[in-house]
Amino acid sequence: MDMKKILFFCMATALLAACKVDTYPLPSETLTGALVLEDGSPLQTEQPNGFRIQLNEIVNGKISDLPQYFWGKADGTFNNTRIFKGDYVVQPVEGAFFTVDPVEIHISGRTELRFEVLPFLDVMADVGNSGPDLVVRYRIRKAPDAGKVMTARVLVSKWNPNVGMNRIDYEVVRDLSSIDDGVVSSTTYTDRILDCLEAGVTYYVRVAALSANPSGRYNFSEVVKVEM
Repeated sequence: MDMKKILFFCMATALLAACKVDTYPLPSETLTGALVLEDGSPLQTEQPNGFRIQLNEIVNGKISDLPQYFWGKADGTFNNTRIFKGDYVVQPVEGAFFTVDPVEIHISGRTELRFEVLPFLDVMADVGNSGPDLVVRYRIRKAPDAGKVMTARVLVSKWNPNVGMNRIDYEVVRDLSSIDDGVVSSTTYTDRILDCLEAGVTYYVRVAALSANPSGRYNFSEVVKVEM
């Protein structure tokens, strides 16, 4: 056999080896759950960019320093159906809430977790209209040790109930950075969007408020549906 045939045979063998079917099982375990407030009500946030769930696998008794992440949902729930069976340290991160203690769990089949969180800000809104004008009244209360209240935004979306920072048709921005937080917490603010409401259109409205925090995440009021 000449050298060319030997080289061809070696290359063909290598290609066949590279094309071997991967028989490793795909991840199929589920981690699901929710972030809730002290009273059990769901955390109001947005999707994406509301919060993430961080998982660090425990291998041979050691916690991996290469975390996995996935996004939570706007109603404070989370769900991931593509996790390998095993032991993990799980922690909600990058949300508009104080640091939550991590939990060590074994994930197998369907595993549920529930975390109690304390938001930086509590945002309450009342939404109405005066003819074609949208009228929004709201209060912002800051948790002790939260950062300075910086900004409030009235967010309005036509047809889309997932109204958030990235899903808006109208907004009003109020700068609160120079106002004492005690004054902010004791004030009911009223913002109007003039001549924006059309007959036959459904609107979704909420208020977002930002305190100084490392993730730059907003806290939100509940979404209010307005039908004209």
